[in-house]
Amino acid sequence: MLNDINPRMLILARESRGLSQTELSKRLKISQGKLSKAEKGEQSISEIILADLATELSYPEQFFFQSTPSAPVSHYYYRKKITIPKKVLAKMESNVKIFRNNIDVLMESVELPDYNVRTFDPSEESPEEIARKARYFLKIPEGPIENLTNILERNGILIIKTDLFNEKTDGLSTITDKGTHVIFLNERMPNDRQRYSLAHELGHMIMHFDIPIDSEKVEEEADRFASEFLMPEREIKASLRNLRFNKLGDLKRYWKVSMRALVRRAKDLGLLNQNEYRNFQINFSRRGMAKSEPIPLPEEKPFILNHIIKLHLNELEYSQEELARAIKLNIQEFRERFIERDLPKLKILRNF
Repeated sequence: MLNDINPRMLILARESRGLSQTELSKRLKISQGKLSKAEKGEQSISEIILADLATELSYPEQFFFQSTPSAPVSHYYYRKKITIPKKVLAKMESNVKIFRNNIDVLMESVELPDYNVRTFDPSEESPEEIARKARYFLKIPEGPIENLTNILERNGILIIKTDLFNEKTDGLSTITDKGTHVIFLNERMPNDRQRYSLAHELGHMIMHFDIPIDSEKVEEEADRFASEFLMPEREIKASLRNLRFNKLGDLKRYWKVSMRALVRRAKDLGLLNQNEYRNFQINFSRRGMAKSEPIPLPEEKPFILNHIIKLHLNELEYSQEELARAIKLNIQEFRERFIERDLPKLKILRNF
C-alpha cells in the first residue's frame, strides 16, 4: 500500500543525496508543494511518482517503507559544526542514519565482540586521568598505541571509514537503534588525523554518552583525552623537551600521531611558550604542511563490518543482490559501501 510509505524516509532519502525540495521536485516534474505535503504525510503519492523517486534518488522502492531511525543525533559532536553548510550537514547526518539502519539489519544474524568500554564522569576526574584509566582497562601497554582500530573493534566498537561529505568533520560517534556503538571516520582525512579522531571519539563515548554534560566543554575534554591517550605525559614529556622541527619526523613515526599534534602536545605540557608554538605553525605553513604532512602513517583497516558481510555471503549463503535487498540498498551502492577484499580474520558468532 502506498499509504504505508514513511514520509520521514522520503526526507532522509532526499537529504542523503544532497537535494533540496525544489531540486527534487523539478527532477520529478511535480510541484514543490506536492512533494512538501508528501514529506509531511499530508498527501499520498502515486506508484508512478514512487518509481520516479526510487530512480532519481537511487534507492529501491522498499527503502521508503522502512521505519524511521530513532537513535538521537545528539550522540555525536561536530568540530567546527557552525561552519558546515546546512545542506552538507543534512547530507552527512542522513547518510549516517541510513548506514546505522544497514548495520542493525546486518547485526540480526551475528554477534559483535562484547562492548567493553567503561564510562567516567569528567566533572569528577580530569580527561587526562580518564585517558590513563582507559589505557589500563583496554590493556594497552606503555608507549605508542600500535593499532588503535584493532583494539577498539576487539572491544565491541564498530569502526567505519566513509565519506562524510566535508573536510571539517574528522569523525563522529553514535549508537544505532539496537545499541551498536559506532565510530565513523572521514575517509577524506589522512591516517594520522584519523587516529587522533578515533581517540577523540572514544573520549566522547567514555565521558559524554551516559552522563549529563556541559556542551561547551565536550570538544575540549575529548581533545585532552585523546592527547593523553595517544601521547601519555609521563612517557612523551622527555622527548618533547627542546623540541626542534627536524625531530618531528622521527617522533611522528614512533608515536603515530601528526607533527602538529606533537607540537600542540609540547605546548600543552608547558614545553613550548606561545612564541615558540607560533614559530612552529609558521614553519608548517611555509613548508606547505598545513593540511598534508610528509611521512604518511600506515592505514589501520577496520575489519568487523567486512567480516560480517563475508559471513552473510559465505556462511549464510546470501547473494550480494539478496543482501542488498535485505538492507534496502541498490546493488551498486551496496557494493561501494560494503564489498572489500583481502580481509584479516576475526571469529564472529551466529545467533541461533
